[in-house]
Amino acid sequence: MKKIFFLLCFTFSSQFIDSNERESYLAEDRIPCDVHVQNRIPLFGDLHVHTALSLDANTQGTLNTPDDAYRYAKGQSLYLQPYSPDGTSSRRSRLNKPLDFAAVTDHAELLGEVRMCVDNKSSKYSSLQCKAYRNFPKLSYFYMNAKASMRKPLGFCGESREFCLDAAQAPWQETIQAAEKHYDRTSNCKFTSFVGYEWTGAAYSGNNLHRNIIFNNSNVPMEPVSFYEAPTRKGLWNLLDQTCSENCDYVVIPHNSNLSNGYMFEEPDQDEILIQSTKEPLVEIFQHKGSSECNVDLNDPLCNFEQLPYKDFRSKFQNDLSSSPDSSFVREALGKGLLSQDRQSINPLKFGVIASTDTHLGTPGAVDESSFQGHGGAGKSFRSSIPEGLPDDIEFNPGGLAVAWAEENSRSAIFDAFQRKEVYGTSGPRFIVRFFVGDNLDKNLCKNPDNISYAYANATPMGGTIASDSLSQPSIFISASADSSIKDQFIEKLQVVKGVVRNGELLTTVHDVGVTNAQSKLDIANCEVTGSGEKAMCSVWNDPNFNSSENAYYYVRVVANKSCRWSHNLCLQNPEYCEADSDASIPKVIQERAWTSPIWLETT
Repeated sequence: MKKIFFLLCFTFSSQFIDSNERESYLAEDRIPCDVHVQNRIPLFGDLHVHTALSLDANTQGTLNTPDDAYRYAKGQSLYLQPYSPDGTSSRRSRLNKPLDFAAVTDHAELLGEVRMCVDNKSSKYSSLQCKAYRNFPKLSYFYMNAKASMRKPLGFCGESREFCLDAAQAPWQETIQAAEKHYDRTSNCKFTSFVGYEWTGAAYSGNNLHRNIIFNNSNVPMEPVSFYEAPTRKGLWNLLDQTCSENCDYVVIPHNSNLSNGYMFEEPDQDEILIQSTKEPLVEIFQHKGSSECNVDLNDPLCNFEQLPYKDFRSKFQNDLSSSPDSSFVREALGKGLLSQDRQSINPLKFGVIASTDTHLGTPGAVDESSFQGHGGAGKSFRSSIPEGLPDDIEFNPGGLAVAWAEENSRSAIFDAFQRKEVYGTSGPRFIVRFFVGDNLDKNLCKNPDNISYAYANATPMGGTIASDSLSQPSIFISASADSSIKDQFIEKLQVVKGVVRNGELLTTVHDVGVTNAQSKLDIANCEVTGSGEKAMCSVWNDPNFNSSENAYYYVRVVANKSCRWSHNLCLQNPEYCEADSDASIPKVIQERAWTSPIWLETT
């Protein structure tokens, strides 16, 4: 009977796929999905999630586990700190709409140290360092993180960290088991979980080189490769290759580059240059700790969006407000990649883009500005200046979402989207964005009810690469819609950001290819939006400055109408918090947005 049901499901779900795709998706140990769409569906997720297994989350009082985080992603509510003795709390959080996929990415470093200090059965539980951990969490956070960033083990770990590595097995297995438990292998395909973790790399006085590792299935290394074992990105890739078992694959996602002080996208050596864009196909362009798209730029006012006033975490705690270098930002990295392509015919920095939350409360996808309860990423519990009741450092934000265009909601389909870079990021809302580049596309494509099938047949989707000399006139097809669950959110404009190498120099331009005539208005006295706007926009734009002899990239930025930032919302709801809202450097108004992965034009 089970075999008959399997065959029936296969017949129903595979009617739109070819034999090669069918073999790929059946390689998974699962029932085929009822919904499988050749032209792909947008799936919304969060690939940057911390729970009580991480040192920083644990020392802030987070109790939520990987199991809790996945339950939250699927729509269940969770209690948030401060907790009562019985584990309940006056604070609850619940998503307005469940996520389609998620990955818990607790820090590999200090997994065992945290476990030994909170497990009263551990032989190290009564050690001096563990007593300090439980009684002085703030001090322990700084001390233990500092030791890890210098790759110096704590004394109770043993000479080779053998005790801590052994203790790390339990939380690592908990991570794997939670992902396996919550992956929907039925034909409903409602939710996909990925096994993952964070490599918390640091260099040059603690600058952030952090990366999330996402595996394609549960065939993962016996232990996560940490900064202790692999202090460089190349070392990380090599050890992952050595420890990955059969049928094990992964993507490495650099994150939060705005706090790297310019070091995240350092020039690769000759070994790295050949494989970097394969090992690291994606980058996190936006999260709880700000935007990494582009540095403040007078030529592009929209770069001034959720910018942090410091260049790395050390500067944050030392009140050093010196500006971040341009090299901390994704747009600069994309430009460096073009210059490399021009000089060496290899582009090692061909990043697709996503966004995520970096929550430290175990609440993936909690991105609502109007009900933000914090994410705790080195935030509230470490800053005595925050007014009582303010849920997080005021310069932080609710974070964003990763979106994958996939045939179905399964690990194989979504992981394939990661690898081909057909993904994008949003600052929180569920924008739906399509982006293709083709040659002399139909100018009336937006009116064609079958335009997506036409685009896939005649153009290249986001994340792809095109030979420049194959184009006579590149046409850019963009279709975008606002979050249908937010009644007063509209799309104000569609923009194409172009980078091009011309005469050996990098030029970057921003083009408005669609601007609404229906402008809504925001009353900041009550955060009400009046008037109407465009819920969806579509455009076919031909680049008038195209030159087939130039290497270039395009990506799309979708910009919403004005709305109130979470901190101003909080101020209006609770006037006693308005002291925090009075900081002139913190905007009261934001414009939510989405960023697509680029499409590259390469000369041959």
